[in-house]
Amino acid sequence: MVVESTGIEALPNEILISMLSTFRTLELLPLTLISHRFHSLIVRILHHRLLETAQLKDHKLILECFHPSTKLSTPYLFCDFIGTHPLNSSSNEIYEDDNVVGKLGKLNALYSHFLPLKPDSDRRIVRSHPAGGSFSIPNGLVDQHDRFVCQNIHLESHELFSQLQIITSLVKIGPKRGLFLSSVNIGDSIMRIWREWLADRARHGCSRDGESSKETNKERADRLRWADNNETVGLRLRVVEREEATPVLVRKDEDPPVSYTLQYEELVIKTTQLLLLVEQSIDQEVNNSGKAVVIGSWDR
Repeated sequence: MVVESTGIEALPNEILISMLSTFRTLELLPLTLISHRFHSLIVRILHHRLLETAQLKDHKLILECFHPSTKLSTPYLFCDFIGTHPLNSSSNEIYEDDNVVGKLGKLNALYSHFLPLKPDSDRRIVRSHPAGGSFSIPNGLVDQHDRFVCQNIHLESHELFSQLQIITSLVKIGPKRGLFLSSVNIGDSIMRIWREWLADRARHGCSRDGESSKETNKERADRLRWADNNETVGLRLRVVEREEATPVLVRKDEDPPVSYTLQYEELVIKTTQLLLLVEQSIDQEVNNSGKAVVIGSWDR
């Protein structure tokens, strides 16, 4: 006599997926321990969510990258989605066979890639003056490439490194410019750009006309600078040395002052973190329904 199961395991995959899809990501993770079948279905749900979420159809990714001294003059940048795949691969496929047990960890290796966009030419920053009225601050970026956002960096002879503050946020655009229905911070950290790294990347990277020479996978990986120790947010940079007049007298044990142009090739964010923040943004939007977050009210 064959005994047929009447529990939840007896339901077809389509019904189980429909049921499990109503759960939030953090609520789904403990359910992977129920059985191999549940693990397999949840991995597929999460994989689909990661690929869909990374495209940010209803949200925008904002990058703020500046030297601390130019915080007031550097505008934020919107970013366009490029693709989602592991850092060492151009494919997002994780299923090589029917056995997906153990593939949950591979989802954590997925990164979403974005292209920082140049700010609108008519954007300007307006600050109030202590004596009354207001004044405009010029854009802190430079226009030296057809596609990439560029920023100049200078090191004096005694400086071993420069610093960039990197702030990334996930927002939902409101009905008016400068108004966001929700805003969730992804990261806010200081990244050091070392003199030795700049010289090495300029020597093996781009030519003066901005065209990238052929590079190995290791060289490409070296151009990715992480903004945090958890490798959640990273910025892949191109480096071009600038020609500037050098001092006539320089001591033998002293490095000369140098200047470089940084080109923002792509912003890289761990996709799992992006998914959790999108869900947090949705909750924030629901809780603050009818309200708007004002960010960059000085933006004209």
